[in-house]
Amino acid sequence: MSIEHSILAVISYRPSSGYDIKNEFEHKAAGLYWGLSYGSLYPKLKKLEEEGYITTLEEDKDGRKKKLYDLTGKGWRELENWLAQTPAPPVIKDELFMKMAGWHKEMDLENLCAHLKARQSESKELLSYIKNWKQNKTSFINSVGMLAIRYAELKLEAELQWITESLDAIENNDMPVGQDPSQLEGKQLERRKIALINEI
Repeated sequence: MSIEHSILAVISYRPSSGYDIKNEFEHKAAGLYWGLSYGSLYPKLKKLEEEGYITTLEEDKDGRKKKLYDLTGKGWRELENWLAQTPAPPVIKDELFMKMAGWHKEMDLENLCAHLKARQSESKELLSYIKNWKQNKTSFINSVGMLAIRYAELKLEAELQWITESLDAIENNDMPVGQDPSQLEGKQLERRKIALINEI
């Protein structure tokens, strides 16, 4: 998914200021769908305008001029062509899972429990936000968008269940059996031990 297509999708809701677009990308649930830094937004808008996908309008609000962006015919065609294309598989970048993959027996599992509890708190808050978002009577969400929001709910509910199960396994010393066909764990800990001794 290109950032430019995401911007076109947001502008398709209604003519939008840069601030409006920024808010769509930065609200609490946006990370489930996209990621965009505010610093890259205006260069992208400039590029889209130069390439003829969007145009600028001026709105007079309370005596102040407000710059709004809207889609051109070319912009609508580009958005609809993109919507019709098969989406790429999601790219999962989750620091928690990478930390769990790198965990070893010399690490304190209490630290891992703290990581899981922090994620649990964040996920509960996000799930509550999403449940309220879809019935807040202010946000525009079409029927297809509601299907996407339902996926986000199920994903967070599954994550919360997994966290509960993981915490129970750690706290009750009932960890699943791992696999180590090349006996890497022992070699890993020995390499660690030697590296730490050589550092002294």
